Amino acid sequence: MDNSTNAPAQASNPVIEWVWYEGTDAIFEGEGVCYNTDYGTAANVDGRRQRNVERPTTANNRDFAGVAARNYSAKSTGQFIEIYGPGSKGVKVALGVNTVIGTGILTFCVAGKYNVGASTGLKTDAGRFYSGKYRGRGSAVPRQTVAAGILEASMTGAWSLATDGVTLTVVATAGLAAGDTVVLLGGADDGTGTVIPGKYTIASITSPTVLVLAASAVDVTPTGALTCTGYAYTGNPTCQSDLLTGEESGGVEFINLPNAGGDTQPYMAGGLSYVCGGLTLAADAESELAQGTLPGETKAFICLGTMTTSDFVVDLVTGGLQIDGSTALAEVNAFDAADDACYLVFNGAKWHCLDVAGGASQA
Repeated sequence: MDNSTNAPAQASNPVIEWVWYEGTDAIFEGEGVCYNTDYGTAANVDGRRQRNVERPTTANNRDFAGVAARNYSAKSTGQFIEIYGPGSKGVKVALGVNTVIGTGILTFCVAGKYNVGASTGLKTDAGRFYSGKYRGRGSAVPRQTVAAGILEASMTGAWSLATDGVTLTVVATAGLAAGDTVVLLGGADDGTGTVIPGKYTIASITSPTVLVLAASAVDVTPTGALTCTGYAYTGNPTCQSDLLTGEESGGVEFINLPNAGGDTQPYMAGGLSYVCGGLTLAADAESELAQGTLPGETKAFICLGTMTTSDFVVDLVTGGLQIDGSTALAEVNAFDAADDACYLVFNGAKWHCLDVAGGASQA
């Protein structure tokens, strides 16, 4: 039977653009990219700022362009790629979390900087979509239930990486195999060795709860096993989705804290910052929230796992306002358990705390 007449009904409704991808790595169907809006010499007019794209970072997270229309192999000089932009209906986004049709929103992940231990650099999970909170460009509504795209995950910091940097104990390795992908979003820094966030290939599965990575995920040998936050998948799990339009969602990042704590934890301007847990902090770990630049800017922090001994703190560089709109706000503290959260909006002169969740507290 000829079903060709049904093709239009089965097709997606994309907003198509061709752009130059500056990366030399492979990019997969549904992975998000952002415009390189500061390309070239700042004082010169340069159309490549609206045509060149790159992996999402903390520098371009509010310049979302779209998602790759198909798989593209690595090219040493970059390449033209087709993307589906905001407003596209029924296109695929690459997943970092399983989905339920019509439930919640998905937002692209950013390669946030980490500066713990002896390591500095960028994570390489950028472009996949994880659970978000802010609507707008860079967010999507799932139009498909994907129950087993992500085969294994520990977002509370319950995985354990051995001192060799490659032996990873997880909850269950069922469904995973050599060649599959593990994304480490964060992990412990015991003062010697540090979990390096990034995308790793599985070399082998050695038991129902243990897998071996093809490359070390620590900078130097730690004194003991290190807790990890992350997820694992095979192939390139995707989900049919509608890409939203409007103001920039700002993306999603994962903050990787050192066990020593401290008051200089980097964070992404705008969007949603998930704070990786499963740690014992020797002192409070503080992110210094700078003033916004435009009225209406939003920012959220959500704790993923337990912090013991000390807490994560959002410290406002310039005093803001508490939920009641009149009491001064100096910080939001006591982030020490999964789902502790705060949501803020910049009203032009001050940050206003819209809500807190869990044990998070205004002060």
